[in-house]
Amino acid sequence: MIQINLLPARVRKKRDALKLFTYAYLGTIVLVVAAIGLIWMVQSQRVSSLNAQLARVQSEVSQYAKFDQMLKDIKQQKELVDKKRTVIETLQKDRDSIVRALALLSVQVPPEEVWFERLAHSSNTMTLDGVALSNESIADFMRNLESSPYVEKGSVNLTHSRQKVINNMKLREFQVNYRFYPFSEVQRKLGAQAS
Repeated sequence: MIQINLLPARVRKKRDALKLFTYAYLGTIVLVVAAIGLIWMVQSQRVSSLNAQLARVQSEVSQYAKFDQMLKDIKQQKELVDKKRTVIETLQKDRDSIVRALALLSVQVPPEEVWFERLAHSSNTMTLDGVALSNESIADFMRNLESSPYVEKGSVNLTHSRQKVINNMKLREFQVNYRFYPFSEVQRKLGAQAS
């Protein structure tokens, strides 16, 4: 059977153009949906790959966590040892301060004129209680102390001096305060003066 199209040519062209537009529109939609589906699949595979890699990295991190804790413990122990070493070095540096102070006193005392009863040491301040034959003996002793490199200039102070009778002898009881430099500080001062 033969079909005859009785529609005018313009209507036919319009209908064909509309059909072509509809197919193109539907084809574009199918292509866009296919492209979105393809992109979604690629991204889904990428996310799966990254999740697997993340799980692997987290597994490795958990394996090395114990080493991280060991490292922190070692650092704490090192800090503790460093603190102890610093304290020991500080104590070692000026451990002979009292010996040097006593040696200084034995050299600076006017013989047979001054006797010591008590020596107190607090930080670098020395407090000396003693007995002397006279005020002149105390003054000589204080001048001798002042001339020592171990004693800070201007720090020798007579706290008190009063008469005291011992074995029917009139003597002078006194107390002297002064700042005593440890040997390390004297070395540093002498080194600075030499430069």
